[in-house]
Amino acid sequence: MTESERDLIERACEKLCIAYARHVDFSEAEAFADTFIEEGELEVFGQKLNSRQARLKFMANRPANRKALHLVTNIHVSVLDENHAEGISYITLFRADHDGPGPVPDTLPMLAGYMEDKYVRTPAGWKFSARKASMLFMKS
Repeated sequence: MTESERDLIERACEKLCIAYARHVDFSEAEAFADTFIEEGELEVFGQKLNSRQARLKFMANRPANRKALHLVTNIHVSVLDENHAEGISYITLFRADHDGPGPVPDTLPMLAGYMEDKYVRTPAGWKFSARKASMLFMKS
């Protein structure tokens, strides 16, 4: 594998991490579910979501007035071969259930931690085969 090929894989996986956050923040359930392979596993807040249907249900159960902003940083991708990679990214989440116009008055992050990822190349592009959230800091 050339350095350019490795760089392209790393960038595709980085973009996937960013897309995941954007789709959650904007309640784009279908696009969120599509960041994973069908049987991919998402482990978050003590739940293991092992199917596309489970991920769609997870999104459907979010309050309609939920406002969220995921900040994704320090994305590190290790390319294993031309079809597999793994990585870690830091995540800071601002979240509140808030009605009405204007910004949410509470400005502190709800949590900060990291995501451990496994990526796989599919005919539709790079997807998560597994994603596990580990929270280090949570607002009480």
